[in-house]
Formats: sequence, C-alpha cells, structure tokens
Amino acid sequence: MSYEERMTLDGTIPRDDFTQIYRNALAISTREDLGLSVGAQLHLSTHGPLGVATFSGPDLRTGLTLLAKYSQTRVDFFSITISDHPQGMTVRFAEAFELDDLRLFLTESVVSGLFSAITFFGGVGQFDGQVCFAYPKPRYGQKYYDHFGDNIKFNQPATEVVIPESILSAPSLVAGPVMHQEAVAICERQLKAIKAGEAANTVLSTEEAVSTLMFENPGRIWTLNEVAAQLHMSSRTLIRKLESEGTKFKIVRNELAKKQVTNYLNDSSLSVESIGHLMGFSDVSSFRRSFKRWFGETPSEYIARVRGVSN
Repeated sequence: MSYEERMTLDGTIPRDDFTQIYRNALAISTREDLGLSVGAQLHLSTHGPLGVATFSGPDLRTGLTLLAKYSQTRVDFFSITISDHPQGMTVRFAEAFELDDLRLFLTESVVSGLFSAITFFGGVGQFDGQVCFAYPKPRYGQKYYDHFGDNIKFNQPATEVVIPESILSAPSLVAGPVMHQEAVAICERQLKAIKAGEAANTVLSTEEAVSTLMFENPGRIWTLNEVAAQLHMSSRTLIRKLESEGTKFKIVRNELAKKQVTNYLNDSSLSVESIGHLMGFSDVSSFRRSFKRWFGETPSEYIARVRGVSN
C-alpha cells in the first residue's frame, strides 16, 4: 500500500493489507486486550456514511438494521445478521472466512465497536442484555466484564449480542431525517457498487465527488486545496471542473453545511456552541458569522422562527 493510498480519505484498503496491519500492531503492542481497546475507540463517527446513517436515524433498532444491511461497505471479516429475540434483538457475527490468529482481536474489536453504538443510544452502564462468544474465555477475560457487563458466556455456538428493547427504542440525540436519508443513499450506492464489482469504477460528477468527500468526513471545514488534494487534482482543475458543471466550490460547501446545520438544529438539546463544534468551528463567534452568511439571520433568530421559541 503506497503513501498516496494511505493518505486518501475516500480510498479503500485491501483485506490483506488490513490483516498485515493488525498483525503488526499485535506484534509490537504490550496490551493483550488490544482488540477491546481498539474497538472501544471505534465510535460511530469513524464509520463514514454508515456511521452517519446510524446516529442520524430515529433509534438504535433502525441503526442496527442498517448496520446488518450495509456492513459490507465497511468490513468484510464478518457477516452481520439481526433477528428478533424475546427480550429485543440479537446481533450475530459470523466469520466470513477463517480468521485464525486474528480471531480474538477482530471479534473483540467488532463487538466493542457495537457497544460504542449501544452506549451512544442507551448511555454508559445501561446495557443489561447478554453477550456470547464462540471461543473460550481468554486469560484476560475479566476485562470483558469491564467492557460488556456481567452477562457474558464463552464457548457458545455463535458470537452474538442480545440487546434489550429498552435500548433499541432509545431515540438518537442527533436524529436528522435529511442527513439520514442522504447517508442511507450513499450506503446503498456503495453496496450496489461492491456487489457489481465496480467499486473502483464508480463515476461521479465533480460536484458529487466534492459533496461525498465532505459528507463522509464531517467535523471539519474543508478548504479548496484540501479537497483538490484528496481528489488528486490541482485547485485550478477543481475550480474549472466545477465551473463546467455550473457551480463553485463555496456554493457546494455552503449548501452541504446548511443541510448539516439544519439537521443538528432539529435536536433541541444541542446548543449553538455544540453545533458549531460539530461543524468543525473552533469558536462559536466564527460559527455565528458563517451561519448568518448562510441563512441571512443569526442562529438565535433562526431557532426562534423555526421552533417558535426565543433562545
């Protein structure tokens, strides 16, 4: 894998390269529970459009349904399926191929990653379901209880997590219908491309490529030069291509930012300062100025008009 490939945000890493990276990490790490640690840091925001589709949906049940449907767009080590359970829902992880020496690391990572989503919706310490692993308890097995709670079983027929209904129905704090719909559409397009074997040949307009790059990597304010570098062209070429499509970089960036802000504003629990940070602004005053430029009014005026209350 070349340096250029590693630095491309919208690129993909071949499975063999991934497995070698993991083996290298295990070889140099002094942590026997590395998989648990890595998985715990895999928050929803690290999973591109699938993560956005999950946290912008109405609840965890919807998110897990999407996770099972589109998991192939993120990882191909496991086949993820969901099924109804008397207590709620079962999420099962079946190895897509023989994982050998990476079995513990990858299983710990993916189950810990799932728990990041559970915590996002249900809160810390609220999980009271069951976790089953299809292998013996490792010598550091006590640490599993720190991550997954007390109801854990080893040497089971399958690796699966039973999630109670109380968490499945917990609403997302940042639900946004428009953002959710757009993220699901991207996931659907990616999955179709994968199934058709055309992931590397998918042709997008320059405007679509710019929008997709920024949408899949939120939380920062993209500059023209940064986007051009990620799309492997000069800034002048990017400007020329966008002009040939009847638009400009600032227009594309601002329209996407307005959609994202509108979605965040649907959540009354988010303050203006919080939304500014989510959008990538380091201080709220800069965000307020940009907001007024986008909408022609201040955040407080917008909120008062849309929500019918003064802020």
